[in-house]
Amino acid sequence: MSKTIIFGDVHGCLEEWQELIEKIKPEKNDLLISVGDLICKGPSSRKTLDFARKLPNLKCVVGNHELHFLKAWKAKQLSALSKDYQRRALEELGDDLNSYMQWIDSWPFYLDLPECLVVHAGIRDKISLEKQKPEELCNLRNLEDGSAWHEKYTNKKLIVYGHWARQGLCVKENTIGLDSGCVYGKQLSAIILPERKIVQLQSKKAYQATG
Repeated sequence: MSKTIIFGDVHGCLEEWQELIEKIKPEKNDLLISVGDLICKGPSSRKTLDFARKLPNLKCVVGNHELHFLKAWKAKQLSALSKDYQRRALEELGDDLNSYMQWIDSWPFYLDLPECLVVHAGIRDKISLEKQKPEELCNLRNLEDGSAWHEKYTNKKLIVYGHWARQGLCVKENTIGLDSGCVYGKQLSAIILPERKIVQLQSKKAYQATG
């Protein structure tokens, strides 16, 4: 039976991602999914995107870092990407930026699969998927009352997400957070469905200071 393998935030940590895939050893019919934030902060944004484009059966959802790039690219305001790690990623993408952005622009903000819903950050409970705001799908952590969005999520359907490295791996009955801080020197995590098996790999180093 084919499996669904979902990877937490890679952030340009290509070697770790490749090693985690080798550790899992997907079969040719398995579906691979990235929760987004393939780029920025780590050492290899361009090579990570190149690898992802060629990876059989991979689907990606837009993360907040891809969304920053898409907004600046569409507005023709690349100067808005002013953070050091954004400038490094821009330099890596170089003259091929348009090609990468056109591909990233084809990614969805969520994947509604029979076995789970995949988003980058989170959703608001009791609002239909079609009415969720892209900004929140890519950025939501806490609600207005200060609680984590997943504390108020009541649907039984599993949501798999990333984005929250400070929270770390967070496994609940109906939500699983996979961002375990690889780019900060911690772990890169994946989940294999339907058995809900978590597989992790230790980062080679801290590529970015936390915070």
